[in-house]
Amino acid sequence: MTTVKAALLFGLAIAGLTLICGEKQVEARPNFKKIWAETYPNSKMLISKKCGICHPGKTKKEKSAYGEAVGKGLDKRKETDKDKIVKAIKAAAKMPSPVEGKTFGDFIEKDEMPPAK
Repeated sequence: MTTVKAALLFGLAIAGLTLICGEKQVEARPNFKKIWAETYPNSKMLISKKCGICHPGKTKKEKSAYGEAVGKGLDKRKETDKDKIVKAIKAAAKMPSPVEGKTFGDFIEKDEMPPAK
């Protein structure tokens, strides 16, 4: 009987440690998609591309030229202040894209993906 209790307590202890110490999946910037959608409410690009507007690859560490332009307008890497994010998004729209003579805003206005690099 005591081995059953010991096994049960051990199992509960392991489960508790797993819950406490387990890795939690948290998006670093959960508001970016929402803020981008509020900034460009008529854009259908966000529906199809989602995070791919700034992150064209398989990981969030990979950034497009547009994503890098937005990042330059932020004070810190994991910015959460909505006004600062909106300001960075609008500033990036005015920046020149890799396509000569076109800004990132020209692509967004036409609901086209800005070039990756």
